[in-house]
Amino acid sequence: MKMKCLYVAVAAAVLSLAACRSSKDAVSVNDLDGEWNVVAIQGQAVQAESQPFIGFDAQDGRVYGYTGCNRLMGALTLSKPNKIELGQMASTLMACPDMETERLMLNALASVKSLKCSGKTLVLYGADKEPVMLLQKRFEVVPLSSLKGDWRVVSLYGAALPEGMETVPALNFDVTANRVTGNSGCNRLSGAINHDGADENSISFGNVASTRMACPDMDTENQVLSALNSVRSYGLLDNGRLALMSEGGTIVLELERSK
Repeated sequence: MKMKCLYVAVAAAVLSLAACRSSKDAVSVNDLDGEWNVVAIQGQAVQAESQPFIGFDAQDGRVYGYTGCNRLMGALTLSKPNKIELGQMASTLMACPDMETERLMLNALASVKSLKCSGKTLVLYGADKEPVMLLQKRFEVVPLSSLKGDWRVVSLYGAALPEGMETVPALNFDVTANRVTGNSGCNRLSGAINHDGADENSISFGNVASTRMACPDMDTENQVLSALNSVRSYGLLDNGRLALMSEGGTIVLELERSK
């Protein structure tokens, strides 16, 4: 039943955008730029263990993303209003159990000629003006000040935390002092918040140090510290959670406001 509802939702989104495809409103660079989850390819809902996404950087003329297995990158050209050309894609060469989503995604991207955007939904069309890919905004870019306060970790490298943890990893962002503090599941941690004002969703953590208590579950502890050291950007997800991402856009930590 859930799968049927997903197909209906995908079809409705594509049809609503197709109906206004003749609109004179051109997709602006601001509309396009950013990262988008791949929701459907050739009208079929995407079901993947790891969420594929596409990122557009119109100013630098590049497209990048993740197929659910490999990283991809290529050139982007916006020649006319609502017209888009994507150059040949290069990708990493990992082998994964499910390569079908990747194959469909690369084939669809190679056929893209135009696009239509409405709010948080973007549809890419082929030469025959039929939709080949449905995308939805991956996250909302919010001011660094929005991070202020206490957050608890709910997901680490895409996996839920182990059940029954005595101390759940948590972080506090002091954006005035540019400091992050918290615990990694056992030990206390602290470090600096680095933010590049020219890149509004950039963030990294410098000189992260922690106490040195020995604990039963050091795996989670080490993963939290490793994830923090890899963070390069952030964004607010539709569910209100905060995503901290490594270079390339992989979500390494998912946080929710502490109650």
